Amino acid sequence: MISPIRFPKVFAGLLALGLGVATAQAGLTHRYSFKDGTAKDSVGKIDGKLKGSGASIADGKLVLKNEESATGDKISCLEFAGSLLPQGGNSLSLVVWFTAKDIGGFARVINFGASAGGEGKQFIYFSPRTGDGSARVAITGSDVGSKTHLDSDALDDGKPHMVGIVIDGAAKKLRVFVDGKEPNPAADLGDNTLDKVKPVENWLGKSSFSADPGLSAAIDELRVYDQALTAADAVALFKAGADALPAVAIPAPAPTPAPAPAK
Repeated sequence: MISPIRFPKVFAGLLALGLGVATAQAGLTHRYSFKDGTAKDSVGKIDGKLKGSGASIADGKLVLKNEESATGDKISCLEFAGSLLPQGGNSLSLVVWFTAKDIGGFARVINFGASAGGEGKQFIYFSPRTGDGSARVAITGSDVGSKTHLDSDALDDGKPHMVGIVIDGAAKKLRVFVDGKEPNPAADLGDNTLDKVKPVENWLGKSSFSADPGLSAAIDELRVYDQALTAADAVALFKAGADALPAVAIPAPAPTPAPAPAK
């Protein structure tokens, strides 16, 4: 029998533990850690499927190997069974841990969008190196010419990196974090809001632009949150690394509208 004196302490400990677990996973809707040798979604219900002979899962990582000349259906990638974007939400955060080396320009780590005539449209993507030698995160609600994007130093240097992509619907901003730091100020989304993205082509390692090469890299983990992560969250995630679930900030609830005055 638990003594009356000890019970409050035990109860408080269990309560704190429970709250800690809930806080650590606040807003987390999809998670792919590859540690069980599969691309199973350990939080949601959208599993991934390996496509092509150069796609495998080894040592707890998604491993993609593509010749730079490979395009279109010849690209090896991970394909998701459906959209990972929040239903009806206007904010999104994607966090990915990866190592890439000597990839072709515009190869994708992340690509959620659509295409027509070999051209990508209504997309979100992350490329560790573009044709001009920088890394890029982009979003558009229409075509490539109308995109909102942020560039940073190329990330195909053979070193492990963490990239956090934040679509903040409330602030209407695009933010990008690289290894826990924000290399550039946030960009205005303008008309390129999350609700205008059309996620019918959902890939790791493959682009919606048919001329773009496939990715050659090892991906440790991908997480999807249905909220805008903060700068402090990015630091905590980078320090913890893949496989750990540090607490992230829980967004404040929207204010309740004041009741209409009585007539």
